[in-house]
Amino acid sequence: MRRTTVRVLAAAALWLAPAPFFDVLFAAEDDDRDIIRLLPPGTGSAPYAPPSTPDFPFPSAGGSVPGQGLKLSGHSIQVPITFQPWPGRENIAYAGVNLDGVNDPALAAALGLNQEAGVFVVGTTPGAPAAQAGLRFGDFVMAIDGTPVLETNAFVEQIKARTPGSTGMLTVWRVADDGPGYLQALRQLADRGSTPAMMFLARLYTNGTGVAADAAEAVSWFKKAALAGSTNGMLLYGDALATGRGTIKDTAEAQRWIRKSADAGNVAALFRLGRMYRDGEGVSRDPLEAVNMFKKAAETNYSPAMVAVGLLFEGGGGLEADNFQAVQWYKRAADAGDADGMAALGTMYSTGRGVEKNYATAATWYGEAAKRGQLLAIHNLAYQYDKGLGVNRDAQLAAAYVYNALERRYQFTYQQMMQNNRAWSREFRKALQQRLADGGYYTGSFDGSFGRTTTDAITMMVQAK
Repeated sequence: MRRTTVRVLAAAALWLAPAPFFDVLFAAEDDDRDIIRLLPPGTGSAPYAPPSTPDFPFPSAGGSVPGQGLKLSGHSIQVPITFQPWPGRENIAYAGVNLDGVNDPALAAALGLNQEAGVFVVGTTPGAPAAQAGLRFGDFVMAIDGTPVLETNAFVEQIKARTPGSTGMLTVWRVADDGPGYLQALRQLADRGSTPAMMFLARLYTNGTGVAADAAEAVSWFKKAALAGSTNGMLLYGDALATGRGTIKDTAEAQRWIRKSADAGNVAALFRLGRMYRDGEGVSRDPLEAVNMFKKAAETNYSPAMVAVGLLFEGGGGLEADNFQAVQWYKRAADAGDADGMAALGTMYSTGRGVEKNYATAATWYGEAAKRGQLLAIHNLAYQYDKGLGVNRDAQLAAAYVYNALERRYQFTYQQMMQNNRAWSREFRKALQQRLADGGYYTGSFDGSFGRTTTDAITMMVQAK
């Protein structure tokens, strides 16, 4: 598990965001050579990387868990803010605040929020609008000018729509007068038996949010939550035992806790068990049992399990390869709104595996996944726009997509821009140089030649905090 910082306007931070679980491979045809394909288990020379434990919130197991009725007390305040121009991009508004989403009803209730939404303030940039407005770690932004903030991306888009120099009014839920006071209140709530508070503390220690990152401390809170009856605590404590992250590795004990969570109805735990059987993690490798568990999870409309079934059918992995079935499972996940399923389906259409090759349909699915921030789709859609594959050729739009992928530190896009940029058009390379210059990273000419000045600018952008 890791924290991924998104440097887009409000610099939103996503907690426990899983790394993209598609290894990459060039397609066979020359005009497709920069389009990422799925690399299923047992194919090619690169190792297969299984998906990380899915993001919260996990499906609820139902039932009553002790401590869930407890909550923090605080007060709602109105905070005026004046948006500044984004440094190096003077036409875009900027807040300078790092955020984390709060989209779990039990957690929202424990934190005293009166809605199942809001974004948690991780920190602010010194001198930036958020800092000048007085926002700090522990605050929750609930609305901007009366419009509820449902998630971090929504807050980013609301700021993006602002004019630099304009003002706004933030509705903020404040628990304590300072960060340490907030942490103390949260810990007291956890000590009284609130499992959402325990899980949130584990989250903070995992990411180093408001505290020093401490994997062992995070695991201790996962364990406390597990012992208190939280099925998510059982799952993440078991996952830590399985990986040895923050504790001694013990796959037998890991399986016991994960199975206990699954038996209590946690679908994400059932999915995690399926991964253990698929990969032989602490158990004998059994792809048939893995598929059985994935399908059970999929029956509850848990879309990551649908993608996992598709991957097994696409690459074999101990099963007879069946691209047609893989497409059906990817389509099912995509129809359920799963961005990874959409991206996977796009690769099937762009490479003609299990379906007739259709770049326009691939672009449609990539586009839907890209709207949801799926980086594989963003990269592949950029390439299709650069080459005019199923869409009108548009080097400027291709550069915008690649810039977004680089801004979010997508390693495959970075690798391609550094090592394989000549697979892209000169018009695209000129457009990307212009965007790098607008962002304050590039000072050379816009000639489409990716020499040292350009590659240094790309590296500077990717490494920027």
